[in-house]
Amino acid sequence: MEDNTEQNEMEMEESMHGVPRKEVPEVAKEEPDDKPAARTIQWTIVIAVIILALIYFIFFY
Repeated sequence: MEDNTEQNEMEMEESMHGVPRKEVPEVAKEEPDDKPAARTIQWTIVIAVIILALIYFIFFY
């Protein structure tokens, strides 16, 4: 049982590519599509809040 615990701890400390999980891989740092995706998420949240506000005012006000 102790062997499994030690093995699981080793697996948790390293990712698939041998990079410790505390460090961000270089590929993630240089991802070009992150900024447009972040803008899209912000617009999606704004639109969802507006739609929910409209539904609230139409049905409950």
